[in-house]
Amino acid sequence: MTARHWQAYVLLVALLAAVSGISVAVGTTGVPFSLTWHELGLPRLLMGMLAGASLAVAGAMFQSLFRNPLASPYTLGVSSGASLGAAVVILLVGGGLWHGVPLVSLAAFAGAVVCMSVVYLVANLRRSGGIGTLLLAGITIGFICSALIVMVLFLAQRYDLEAILQWTMGSLQVVGFDPVYETLAMAAVGGGVVAWLHRDLDLLMMGEVVAAGRGVSVGRSRLVIYFAASLLTAGVVAHCGPIGFVGLMIPHLARHMVGPQHRYLLPACVLTGAAFLPLCDLLARNAMWWMTGDSRQVPVGVLTNLIGGAFFLYLLLRGRGGIGGL
Repeated sequence: MTARHWQAYVLLVALLAAVSGISVAVGTTGVPFSLTWHELGLPRLLMGMLAGASLAVAGAMFQSLFRNPLASPYTLGVSSGASLGAAVVILLVGGGLWHGVPLVSLAAFAGAVVCMSVVYLVANLRRSGGIGTLLLAGITIGFICSALIVMVLFLAQRYDLEAILQWTMGSLQVVGFDPVYETLAMAAVGGGVVAWLHRDLDLLMMGEVVAAGRGVSVGRSRLVIYFAASLLTAGVVAHCGPIGFVGLMIPHLARHMVGPQHRYLLPACVLTGAAFLPLCDLLARNAMWWMTGDSRQVPVGVLTNLIGGAFFLYLLLRGRGGIGGL
């Protein structure tokens, strides 16, 4: 590990500590989290850190797998599948618990898993289908899920309509630690895969022919990486809703700091994502209060979409094709 890597990691750890401290001190709409620490503050902060880190790592995995700097955790329809599952359950039963697990979160996770499985099966119906076929299958299934969500919205009553729309905006509002533990379990599985296959990711980034020539079992690695990255995304979306563009932006920022090698890139993604999303949540949940005194909280997904949209346009205008940097 070089001095550049150490400096980047120290800077990111300091940033994460600063964001955590400010988040607790400022809290929500003028009420410090220190007054509601165990019920709201700590779970929300931990969920933000975990969600940001998971989406960032998933984004880096997808960008290497597809060799595309614009790939993100939501490229393959995982978010749309989760949103469809949540919308259907809200329409049919409105919510509630099943063995202590929120039905909406359970349905969202199931929708994400079904969607990513269908995408992979469709992509492999063609024997000659490669990574480009997988990408196109994901985009297509995502469009189908989005159309079905619109149909659900058309059928929903006003109360259910508001609940569905609020869920699809993305939020870190969680109560208690159960959602954190469940998301952590998914992140642990994905993180284990990353630690195991970081060399394969380096080689796949150079192309499947090169990777195969260096001893990588391309088909197996592609399958495992795809499902691991999708599982990371599904674990977040199930509890937080679709929080876009984190997985697109953070890997690019991390590459600027530590380079493209995944043994250094992925820890940087974890730290950067864990700091970035709680910071966005801090700004979003207090924006209305600071500007107008209104106690309503802007969903964090709205802010990340605004920032991410501008970043996406920046990438397009720069027009650089490689994933090693902007």
